Amino acid sequence: MGKNVTDMAKAIQVCEDLRRVPTSAPELPKGEFHSRLYELAGPFQDVEAEDVAKFMARNGLPELLRVFDGHVDHPTIEKSDLMFVLKVFAMYGYKLGLARLPALARRPDFAKEYLWSVIFNIQAKHEAGAAEVIESLRDPLPEGFACVAYLDLCNTVARSKSLKPHPFDTPAGRRKLEAWLSSRDTGEFSYAHSSAAALPFLAPAGRDALFSLAMDHVDPSVQMEAAWASASLGNEKSLKRLQEFCVDPNRSLEAQEYLEELGRKDLIPKETRAPDFKAKAEMCQWLEYPMEFGRPPTKIEVYDNRELYWPPTDDRRRVWLLKYVYDYPNQKDSGIGMVGSVTFCLFSEATVDLSPEDVYGLHCAWELENNGDSRAPAKRSVAAGRAILAKYNKGF
Repeated sequence: MGKNVTDMAKAIQVCEDLRRVPTSAPELPKGEFHSRLYELAGPFQDVEAEDVAKFMARNGLPELLRVFDGHVDHPTIEKSDLMFVLKVFAMYGYKLGLARLPALARRPDFAKEYLWSVIFNIQAKHEAGAAEVIESLRDPLPEGFACVAYLDLCNTVARSKSLKPHPFDTPAGRRKLEAWLSSRDTGEFSYAHSSAAALPFLAPAGRDALFSLAMDHVDPSVQMEAAWASASLGNEKSLKRLQEFCVDPNRSLEAQEYLEELGRKDLIPKETRAPDFKAKAEMCQWLEYPMEFGRPPTKIEVYDNRELYWPPTDDRRRVWLLKYVYDYPNQKDSGIGMVGSVTFCLFSEATVDLSPEDVYGLHCAWELENNGDSRAPAKRSVAAGRAILAKYNKGF
């Protein structure tokens, strides 16, 4: 049976398959690629029609819950598969299934699972469901990553002005925030970021020391979140700090977003509107993506910019090449990236020893390939790309 549930016949089959599963089997058998439990739950997130979804919810979710309850304590069951089932319950707003959430979030063997973030994000979109989950975990707070994901849910709801008091505005909650803001483990910097986001929603008496930790954090992203939090409470110095971040290409776009959110777009420095600066900022943001370098470059400069007829988009446009350098103790690299069409770096191809024309040629050939354009060369190369550009740009 295909993964997508496209009609009622497939929905009926999914429910029948679930009914055949014993409530408490010694161990669910493994499927071809995933566990059997994952394969049984998977079709629920791939329903293509509303009437089919309603049938699955009415007839399938009770069976899925029965199987879930029968296997939740089995010693060999994959915790991630049970979390996936909980995600399905969240997608459908299935209250009987979600009633299992608080107990699981407080169990040490489940608290470390990263699907908590997805599950709580789903809940955040449903006001009533989010409120129920928040109240059910308010005291005691969960542990591990479940606690961080819960904090993010609380912050999201608090921003809508519909959460009082904030669940972390307690001695136990503030201790957790303090620990995350004090940690120098890079793997916990995102936890510190979430902690800083909570600060505007704490009582004044309990947040001043936490603000100091956040403002002095080694990660600029945490500092910016803290500056936003402080500015949202009317602190003019924090607005100035965000302005300073705006003129750093590595942080500019993020800082500008904070000022816009605060309704202070007028404070964005005019130098950030300069085309060369905007190109550098865009390249820095791309380089920092987790799938790329995961951090900003230590140096970036404009290598070239010019107006060209650009075959992949069939128009004239201004394009930029940016030379970046990574000079960290554990990361050394350099190269040339492009902005103006598709922001991208051809790692290991667009090296710093190439001329601007060579790099434009490579990017042109690469974009044509990605577009499935008939003009794309059989094999990407500097010569092939430059030859294509020369047909449209005299003297290239």
